[in-house]
Amino acid sequence: MADWLVSNGLHDPMADRRGTYSTRREYRNAIRSEGGILASCVRRFAAVGLKESDEPKAGDVALVLAPARMGRRIVMIPTGSICTSPTMRAVVAPDVGLAGAPLTTIRAWAIHG
Repeated sequence: MADWLVSNGLHDPMADRRGTYSTRREYRNAIRSEGGILASCVRRFAAVGLKESDEPKAGDVALVLAPARMGRRIVMIPTGSICTSPTMRAVVAPDVGLAGAPLTTIRAWAIHG
């Protein structure tokens, strides 16, 4: 989400974290130190001027529940996404690449307005 925001002319909400982790485990530990991904997104997106949205539009960002492999199981985990329509979300999945789906939205933020 941070790269998307930067590409849309906003300040980098992850500037202080870039280059501080190199593995998925280090990233998870960094996010946990901020109270989890939701707390991190709320604080960081507010700091760059984003407002929460109950009606996300294409181009907005959202925290969604997306399937992820944990060993042999598939579990739903919170992950960042870009809204491609009011109901569809695009996520980067390590084993699939870019995927679009009508995922459950936890929280969304409007980029413009």
